[in-house]
Amino acid sequence: MASPQSTTASSLTSTDNPESPSSMIAISTDDINIHDKNDQSKKFKFFPHIFSCCGHQQLIYLKRLNSLDIIYAIGSFIAVLGCAWQLIDVSRIYFAYDTNVNVMFERETKVEIPAITICMDLFKVANDEYIEENYSNQLKHFAENKVNKYSAYKKLFQNLTLYELLNNATYSSEKVFNKCRIIKPIAIENNETDDYINCTFISPIHESLTDVKKCFSIGLQLNNQSDDYFYIDHDMTIRDNGFPLYQISLFNKYIESPMILMHSRSIPFLGFIGGQTNVFRVNNTRSSFQLFNYFKTINDLLEPPFKTDCRRYEEIGYKSLMHCMNRCKSNFFIRNFNGQHGDVPTDNSFDLNMYFAPSKFKENKTLDKIMSNECLTTCSKRQECHSEFYTMSMMDDFERKPMQNRYEFDVYFSSTANTHYKHQPRMELVEFICFYASTISLWFGFSIIAFSRSVLHIIHQNALAKRNSSVSTTKNDKSVTILPGRRYSQTVEMSYHISKAALEIDLKKPETEQRVQEKK
Repeated sequence: MASPQSTTASSLTSTDNPESPSSMIAISTDDINIHDKNDQSKKFKFFPHIFSCCGHQQLIYLKRLNSLDIIYAIGSFIAVLGCAWQLIDVSRIYFAYDTNVNVMFERETKVEIPAITICMDLFKVANDEYIEENYSNQLKHFAENKVNKYSAYKKLFQNLTLYELLNNATYSSEKVFNKCRIIKPIAIENNETDDYINCTFISPIHESLTDVKKCFSIGLQLNNQSDDYFYIDHDMTIRDNGFPLYQISLFNKYIESPMILMHSRSIPFLGFIGGQTNVFRVNNTRSSFQLFNYFKTINDLLEPPFKTDCRRYEEIGYKSLMHCMNRCKSNFFIRNFNGQHGDVPTDNSFDLNMYFAPSKFKENKTLDKIMSNECLTTCSKRQECHSEFYTMSMMDDFERKPMQNRYEFDVYFSSTANTHYKHQPRMELVEFICFYASTISLWFGFSIIAFSRSVLHIIHQNALAKRNSSVSTTKNDKSVTILPGRRYSQTVEMSYHISKAALEIDLKKPETEQRVQEKK
């Protein structure tokens, strides 16, 4: 006969009457133990599911390893080392922040107008009428005036303020230029019938000076003008490039061996001190008309943390590194020598109520080193992120004929493709992530689908465990409060679980005993 299964439960009953039935609150200790065991058996195990993503779940459940398991474990360890080596190596490549340089040869489909600066001797462009009217008495005291008036002008200009030199004592662009024309840009292409317009329609001619030169810059975009005023609808890959971009004519009497420089329209003329040394000096006494061509080089760098370490100087109010250095050196001279640096091109944006500092200071290399090191705190050594360089070449030269009082030159479209140096990361972030993921998958068979399944399973199992825990706590963890002045009785409740076979045997037992007695 099968043995019956039984459980016992003790209960505390609160009653005010000792004779009243005692059945109010029951605490089942066995039920608590049973639920605890069920919760422990259902508790989610994290590591087996993580190992199952990579095919190593058998290592968790094995109680004793055989030879194949040992070989498998050694192979897994080697896989971990190989994966770590590859990940470290690719991390070293990525976090070195090296760059690759892509060299591209590009032909412009829309031609960008470059800026042109023409510099001439400061004393040659002196306003004779104004000087004679206002400074004739001072000139008489100069011995140089009897030999060479330009030598006298040089001595006079040392005693004139920058404002007087820039705006009164020298001729303006209206006096020096005979004409300045440029191909009409996109902004007015449909509004003008003529193919060429005056240069000042795009931007005013920008005037600046040093202690020996006066310069005129054409085509600068220093303010917030629309880019459409500085682009020409001309596809250089299919169009005829035999049209001049610029047509410029100067009166010969005001110039002597002028210097012509082409540079980016977004950066003002910085002079030799600003690194703009790629100039073309012309002999206007021999030539009356010249044709020029140019080609452009573009350089794009990357900001930190990449090794090119470029800087956007627009964020601190400058156009480029050398624009910042020019301003810093100018301020250094003003603070220490009460005058402007003689090599810094000075325009109306500067304080012009001062003089040029003596030239001996600008020629002192030791002083220039001290000054440059001081300016590093403001400007640093970092190159600008985008820079453009132009190189001019002469196509043709026409000798001067008698009675020709002008010097003219035309600048034609570039006949060669632009050279574009573009720095790009040696390894992009998306490449770095993909390499990491593919390396882990290569060594361990890891997949996003398996990992997602494990994560969802973790969330699901944790939710089930919390729900079961809350249900068992509500059902079994009931507290009993013992109040003073009351009587409590304890009863034991018995419950039996009897199998069907045992029940049938117990029911047949009385009949069997009765038959035995009758036979006797």
